[in-house]
Amino acid sequence: MFSVNTNLGAMAALNSLNLVEASLKETQNAISTGKKISSGADNPAVYTIAQTMQANVQGLTAVADSLNFGTSVVSTAMSATTQIGSVLAQLKNTITQGQQTGMNATAMNASITQMLANINQIAQSATFNGVNLTSTTGVGATSTTLSVVDNVAGNVISVDPATDAFMSDTTGLGITSLTVSDANVKLSFANDTAPVSDDTITLTNGTKSWTFMLSDENSTGNTAFANASGTNQDNSYVNILSTDSNNAIMAKLATAMQAKGFGATTSSTGDLIVSGNGVIATGSSFGFATAGGETITSVTGTTTAIAEVDAAITKLNTNAAYLGAKQNQLTGMSTYTTQLSTALTAGIGALTDADMAAESAKLQSLQTRQSLAIQSLSIANQQPQSIMTLFR
Repeated sequence: MFSVNTNLGAMAALNSLNLVEASLKETQNAISTGKKISSGADNPAVYTIAQTMQANVQGLTAVADSLNFGTSVVSTAMSATTQIGSVLAQLKNTITQGQQTGMNATAMNASITQMLANINQIAQSATFNGVNLTSTTGVGATSTTLSVVDNVAGNVISVDPATDAFMSDTTGLGITSLTVSDANVKLSFANDTAPVSDDTITLTNGTKSWTFMLSDENSTGNTAFANASGTNQDNSYVNILSTDSNNAIMAKLATAMQAKGFGATTSSTGDLIVSGNGVIATGSSFGFATAGGETITSVTGTTTAIAEVDAAITKLNTNAAYLGAKQNQLTGMSTYTTQLSTALTAGIGALTDADMAAESAKLQSLQTRQSLAIQSLSIANQQPQSIMTLFR
């Protein structure tokens, strides 16, 4: 039907041109942005997933920064620990040589004091951005605890040497009272010694006594024992388990004695070397219900000092292992975070990035279709003019 009111060919050509124009606009947008999905209107479901993944990538950036900071803090502490180890080796060498060649106690104590000051200086200066993992009195330190965010959920890796007793200054290593001048005492357990709850150990300096009672945490009915701290008497409990070995009990006694101001360290043979507070062997005693081969004897200051330095070296090695494990954990998490961020970024690209080669070919096709649609519309618009020939 010929009609001047309804030109079906022009309408069809115009509709085709509009579709081509819409596709062309979409392709040009993809080429200009490099993305096939740049807004929720393009594909709501995929856009939502991509935005969630992008937020996780941003979160992982913050996690990576936190892990890098934590690694730097632990690395600083590790460097200090290594240097302190060198000072301890020098300290042991000095004390050992003094014992072998005829000790000048005054000169040696002066040298020991200087080395202990060096240890504290190293430990206290190992502060990174307000965090010191080697000394509770670190210069410029506001914290001895490190908390590092290790994932986007906000979980943290905690490094708390103060709470875990892994400080590396002279206090943490138990050598604050190191000296070679004073005579000290050695507490020994033989294989037949079997300490039990209510057994006691008393130390004295001739005037004041310190009594430590063993208390089995798994038993009831322990003898009443006042935790007293007076001028001439100081009492305290030492909690033990029925399954504790003699060496374990010695270690717990050392901790309890250190809390009372003694220098107390366990030797390689399992003996307990005690110094400080003017302690002497005479008057010090074991109050064991079943007597075994336990003894309290006097030892020289150098013997005590060597034992204390050996214990400090062992403790420092434990500290280094603790920090090393934390450093490996942080480094591993940092590597994983980087890999995860890369994987998520790649995933976002796969969902939203445009294939530029395909978009280029599509653009050429659409431009051709656009030209044809325009030409088709032009032809269709000329059809009503042919009706004029019918009225000539």
